[in-house]
Amino acid sequence: MNRFIPYFEFVAFLTSLLAFPIIKKSKYLRLFPLLLFIIVLVEVYQLFFMSKGSVNAWIYNIQIPLQHLLYLIILHQAVEQSSYKRFLVASGVTLIVFSTLTNLFIVEDKHFNVQAYCLGSVLVIIGILVKFYEMLQNPTDFNFLRKPFFYMLFAFLLFNVGTLPYFAMGNWLYFVTTHKDILMMLANVMSVLNYILYTTYTAMFLWMIQRKGYS
Repeated sequence: MNRFIPYFEFVAFLTSLLAFPIIKKSKYLRLFPLLLFIIVLVEVYQLFFMSKGSVNAWIYNIQIPLQHLLYLIILHQAVEQSSYKRFLVASGVTLIVFSTLTNLFIVEDKHFNVQAYCLGSVLVIIGILVKFYEMLQNPTDFNFLRKPFFYMLFAFLLFNVGTLPYFAMGNWLYFVTTHKDILMMLANVMSVLNYILYTTYTAMFLWMIQRKGYS
């Protein structure tokens, strides 16, 4: 069920490039092509340069913290209150230090860094909720139909909340459990949430292209 995910990621990346002449004026939206490029780059590496059956945990131990860090930077650029910005800066620094230390001293060879993933995911979830709170402080002035960024954040919030259990149990599922039915169920949930996430990104970029604006 997950074999089509790279194609959805690539389409989202392509539409972000097509939308770049519009989103380049936004401090936070213009970072999405870079974010999606990093995601697509890992998929390309796996498809064309990794030998079949080799363990790919190491590349995700680099990509995932970088991906979470970019989301925190996007949120930092998107929020307006200085206290929220300080929290996101502190979150980014904490994530960098924690990911580096756990990769060097805690994570076993060929194992996924679940500690760094969980921390990054939780920090991004909090950051998204902070941005939502800021958006809704003046609900009468907020027009959801003119804010594609809201739907992009909501899709990533849904993805993080839904996949956190799967990735938190990643090493156990891969190296320990014999319950293949549980593994398959969680993997299918993760795949569906990936499809929702990248379909939302694609739709929102196309929406911005069609409207020639992002707000």
